[in-house]
Amino acid sequence: MKTPLRFSKDGKFKIMICGDPHVKANLDTNLLKRKDIDTRALLEAAIEKTNPDLVVIMGDIITADNREKYLECFMHYMEAVISRNIPLAYVNGNHDHDREDKFHVNDILSVFNEYENCIAFDGTPEIDRSINYYANILSSKDDTPKYNLWFIDSNNLCDNKDISHYDWVHTDQIEWYEKKAEEMKEKNGGKPLPSMLFQHIPVPEVYEFLRPAKVWERPFAVPGHGIWSDKYYVLKEGIKGYLGEGPCSPCFNNGQFASWKKTGDIVGAFFGHDHMNDFEGYVDGIYLAQNKLSGFFPYTDGCRTGVRLVTLDENNPASFDSEMIYFKQLGLTPSSLGPIRSWMNDRTSENLTKVRNAALIAGGVFAVGYITKKIIDKTRKDK
Repeated sequence: MKTPLRFSKDGKFKIMICGDPHVKANLDTNLLKRKDIDTRALLEAAIEKTNPDLVVIMGDIITADNREKYLECFMHYMEAVISRNIPLAYVNGNHDHDREDKFHVNDILSVFNEYENCIAFDGTPEIDRSINYYANILSSKDDTPKYNLWFIDSNNLCDNKDISHYDWVHTDQIEWYEKKAEEMKEKNGGKPLPSMLFQHIPVPEVYEFLRPAKVWERPFAVPGHGIWSDKYYVLKEGIKGYLGEGPCSPCFNNGQFASWKKTGDIVGAFFGHDHMNDFEGYVDGIYLAQNKLSGFFPYTDGCRTGVRLVTLDENNPASFDSEMIYFKQLGLTPSSLGPIRSWMNDRTSENLTKVRNAALIAGGVFAVGYITKKIIDKTRKDK
């Protein structure tokens, strides 16, 4: 039975956010089986620790050849959620759009809705290949909506790669959001209903948290993506969290963030997509946070893989707590990572690789110079 979202008696509501799990239906190697064990162990342990009122999956969810295998994998992966009857929501990631010729996003929605406590629905059936919806959180005392959650489809790749590699939230989606937000505002006595928003691909404004790296910071910096790829970046002072890769936002800004500012309801927004990033901060009064992946199947961040817990306060809608909870913090030991990879994150590994390559190049230059000098000296002697 679908459970209405409601603040608890103490006025709190806890959301556990799981970044890109990238679960695979075909576990045809021992390594994939171990990755599956670690991914499900993280979900189970995180739920046990946080006891969330809602679990949100941030896209790039499952790779499967058909609906039957997708459903089987979904039930396997989400067992910890389903067995506890926890409300579940999700957004589509770009890879959830990749196989639309065989497995449409509406097919994914139909699988999620096999779980009766999934709150997802197609709120924009008039918009093809796009699942957008919302859910109100009710008061602890009655059925008055006190908060709202938006779930937005950030689409896939841009058709014109000269403009951007990744697509963006389209104008008709923004118009739908503004219309629904206005309806909620009217029902809320003319005040915007405080809201959090979830989508896979981050808005370009997350680059506000970064600054170009100084020369001596380059070994520990990350290259930007797309129109930002000409520079290396580090987090600005005071920005909380971890930057492991350049955010892969769309290069074209379609005004989604500006729409949030105009509408005035968005307290914060959460993104997936960039597997290693979990930095967070405020841009023009709106909290933005990236969520690193919650699985071990694709490139990972070692034992820094984790989930984010967000706790809302019914009595103070502008106030909330947000924290990352990592695999190792949960007392877990990975079976899919060796002892070095268990300690080392991908950014450290890449930096060490750069140092090694630089050393090899320097060593090669020295060797060539040494050999060349010997040849020249011998030639001079022969003369």
